[in-house]
Amino acid sequence: MDRTPQEKFVTLYDTAKKCLLILDHLYRKIEEGTLLATDASKIESDVSIVIELYVSTLSFVDYLHRFYEIICGMPLLRKDLPELKKLGDAFLPVEECRNYLQHMREDLMANAPLKYPILGAISWIHEQRNYMLLSNQPTQNYDAPGIVYDRLAGTFVCKYQLVVGGHNIQLDTVYGHAKSFWTWLEKRAVIQPDEVKEYAWGKPMIFHAEFRKA
Repeated sequence: MDRTPQEKFVTLYDTAKKCLLILDHLYRKIEEGTLLATDASKIESDVSIVIELYVSTLSFVDYLHRFYEIICGMPLLRKDLPELKKLGDAFLPVEECRNYLQHMREDLMANAPLKYPILGAISWIHEQRNYMLLSNQPTQNYDAPGIVYDRLAGTFVCKYQLVVGGHNIQLDTVYGHAKSFWTWLEKRAVIQPDEVKEYAWGKPMIFHAEFRKA
């Protein structure tokens, strides 16, 4: 028999939850990586700090997109809900950045000069200073904007930012929208069994196999 809309909802809910748990982990990695990268001497002596920061940031974009796509696929969740529309508006930059990353080859093969950092520029705020990390690349005259400072409010508009392919994501802002939406959804969803709604990964299943000569 085909699965019911309720069964599909539970599966998508649990998968979205796991994507959000992965985002929690990646966000902590971004926090840790940018703090390390604030000290230029550390990244000069250990380039793995830079690599890990790019892995965490680009993976963060991918899982943001995956989270949103799963949410949009949920049956029983009306697409005209204000909460879902607000989430969609917040996630537009995520789709733009992910589309660039998915089709990067087309840009790299184009005849026009590359005036942006190919793998993106990662910016962050530390002690009211705007830091930016750019990966070196075999092209010249490329740049990227830093985090905007709101003079009226007297503060930067976000704490973490990725600029890639001419698009930018305020990482902490979008992450906050994802967490807020999940709080709203969790309060309204009634699911059995109860453990599906626990904000935890759950007990993993690990198997192994081996072949032995007779």
